[in-house]
Amino acid sequence: MKQAFKKTIIASLLVYAAIAVAILFGGDRDAMAMIGLTGLILGFLFLFFGLLLCIPKNSRDIGKGLLLSSGIIFLIGVSVCSVFQSHVNFH
Repeated sequence: MKQAFKKTIIASLLVYAAIAVAILFGGDRDAMAMIGLTGLILGFLFLFFGLLLCIPKNSRDIGKGLLLSSGIIFLIGVSVCSVFQSHVNFH
């Protein structure tokens, strides 16, 4: 497995673990806000640091992993937030 893919998996799982902890310790109303804010803040941080780490040759794998994980976070975050806002009932 390539190093960039390993870094992507690790970074994405860390974000979703942070979101899970926020849901466990927050209430029902706070959980949706924490999901959105955590994904938004960490997604932009990963994007920023991923761009910075892609410049030097020795840290390009980490930078690629962070850029890919920020894309995954934004993709899943937009879909989750749009479902929460539309009040879709899956029952």
